[in-house]
Amino acid sequence: MVAHVAGLECYACDGDSDCQETEICEEYQEQCSTTIMTILARSKISSYILKGCDVGGKPNNSISHLSGNQVVFLAEEHCGTDLCNQGVLNVVDMLTARGRPRNPLHCYSCSSADQTCYNSSHMQMRCARPEEKCIDITSFTATEEFPGDEQRIKGCGSLTHCQEPLGFHNQNSFHLIKCCNSSQCNDDTQDYKDTPPHPNGVTCFSCEGNSTHGCSPDDITKVQCRGVMTQCLEASGIHGSTGQISAVKGCASPSWCDSPYTSVYKNLGAIYSRCCTGDLCNNWIVNGTLKPSPRSQASRQVSAQHTLLSMGLLILLTFLLSSESS
Repeated sequence: MVAHVAGLECYACDGDSDCQETEICEEYQEQCSTTIMTILARSKISSYILKGCDVGGKPNNSISHLSGNQVVFLAEEHCGTDLCNQGVLNVVDMLTARGRPRNPLHCYSCSSADQTCYNSSHMQMRCARPEEKCIDITSFTATEEFPGDEQRIKGCGSLTHCQEPLGFHNQNSFHLIKCCNSSQCNDDTQDYKDTPPHPNGVTCFSCEGNSTHGCSPDDITKVQCRGVMTQCLEASGIHGSTGQISAVKGCASPSWCDSPYTSVYKNLGAIYSRCCTGDLCNNWIVNGTLKPSPRSQASRQVSAQHTLLSMGLLILLTFLLSSESS
């Protein structure tokens, strides 16, 4: 007889207030999560709360930025025991730095909906918490996963693995995350969709999807790598929405390869990911599975990751909010 092991139990809700409803997680969901979006507009404060089960390995992250006359704050927290995602963050205390040393950092802030991210008319905001840096996030996809007018955010944030520029692109998508630690350092106004970085001479395989649609052998193409994205990447894992095996191939910066951001933007859990140096070297994953490779190559080229975070969800919520407020 095989004993049945009960899954993790988490609080689960979607709305403007905390919840007491719970759900039992799927086998591949190893964490409980709480995502909160708070909007401060003059004397009015409103919040949106999302709780539930999630795939494992996610760190805690936060972003704040200006959208018109509003301050938008997004944060996500994770934990790994039953019903551990109880309660919500005290966002007002976080933004007003109550009981904390003040952060002297001033950052440019914008969203694409403001039409100010690509010129010199940026507004500035003061970061509230000591651990925050200035951030500049670009993200767009061929399938318009994000609203077409929302592909750039600048502001303050506390993002994991953001010491060097983090970049990934293939034929389907382009993602670039930059953090810096001096006032007004996030002053880049380049429109990476209209004017992408220059080719760097590296060629990699490119695909996104599963073994029958998007990343089948017939779907795999070649892409010329650009800018800091000088390595080839391939990854496979369990898709957070479908629970099915999914894969991705493309070009990545070395810093991206050492981070969990493939999981962030591609929504993959229990991920196997590797980066390699050399044209078309990202050819180990076929039909979502790892094919046998020489031991010597594996020891030299493989960089495996088993972590995941949801900045993609935070960014998407920001995009949706900015579109509504514009």
